[in-house]
Amino acid sequence: MSKTSTKVQDPNAKGSNGFIVAVGVILLIVAAIIGYIVWNGQNAKTDRLAEREEIPVNMDIELKDNAFVLKSDKATKDTPRVELYEDFSCPHCADLSIATDEQMHKAVEDGKLIVDLRMMNFLDGKDAAGNINVGHSTKAIAVEKQILEAGDLKTFWNLHDVLMRDQQKVVGQWEDEDLVNAAKALGASEEALKSLETIDTDAAMKLAQSNFEKLEKDTGKASTPRVIKDGKDLKVEDLSQWVEVATQGK
Repeated sequence: MSKTSTKVQDPNAKGSNGFIVAVGVILLIVAAIIGYIVWNGQNAKTDRLAEREEIPVNMDIELKDNAFVLKSDKATKDTPRVELYEDFSCPHCADLSIATDEQMHKAVEDGKLIVDLRMMNFLDGKDAAGNINVGHSTKAIAVEKQILEAGDLKTFWNLHDVLMRDQQKVVGQWEDEDLVNAAKALGASEEALKSLETIDTDAAMKLAQSNFEKLEKDTGKASTPRVIKDGKDLKVEDLSQWVEVATQGK
């Protein structure tokens, strides 16, 4: 009776090494393809912004007392001044921004209005310890703050428009890199992009918390959107009419 022998392949044999090398090459190719898809997907979120119509900025914007102050050199000591409280994650803020920002922008540039834009972040939610999370609102504030501090007013305002107008496509989907890519696509200056190599969310958190505390102290509650004049809510039946009412000095 004949015996059938089974040959055991030597794992160190030349043929086996070739197989291992081939598998390694395939894995590298797959990794490269996945990396490209991820990279391409990230850029696809913001590439379209380069084709967006640019909003010209002919007003001064500065950070003062935790507010982004919008003011024209045409303004006088008698120009009405209001505080506009917003949260980049607030749907109602986005609606109000879309409805009134163009009108507000013109009023400021014409010297008919001064606006202290006060950003909030309470919609980022809180952790188990009761601290505000570092979410979309906080990150967006940080990026906007650093762009403004770099002196890039145009990108600051155009990015604000994107974050409000495209809010549903942005909140919960954009990460730090997307915010920076958006600024780049909008034509951010080298100084602004350099400043965004590190995003200071701690400073943004302090700014937002200060605004929260101020609004709560002035009015007894903190919510957005709010238009405050002389420490009180602007008297207007429809908030979408706030610019018209505010410029009348009421």
